[in-house]
Amino acid sequence: MDMRLSSVDDFELFGLPRSFALDRAEIDARRRALQAEVHPDRFATADAASRRAATQWAVRVNEAYKRLADPLRRGAALCELAGVPIRAEDNTAMPAEFLRQRMTRPDLVCGP
Repeated sequence: MDMRLSSVDDFELFGLPRSFALDRAEIDARRRALQAEVHPDRFATADAASRRAATQWAVRVNEAYKRLADPLRRGAALCELAGVPIRAEDNTAMPAEFLRQRMTRPDLVCGP
């Protein structure tokens, strides 16, 4: 693989369109093909730099696969690529009234 690790997004890496509606079987097939290409075992007898690069590529492919295979992560990735990061890891604010209702009425699972 001659691309830089960070120069392509997950969709481009997998050769898929930037779309939420992706076929899981196609994502799985692309992962297998990419892993066959970059798996560190293929570079076991190569020099140290090539082995290290293969390991980095294998990790990159696995991370991209996790994002593309999971619809929520895929949606978040698309938002980020569109310049609208959802910041799910630090965006935990809930409206006070919503929390108050949940604390005073445990029978409410969702909705008001």
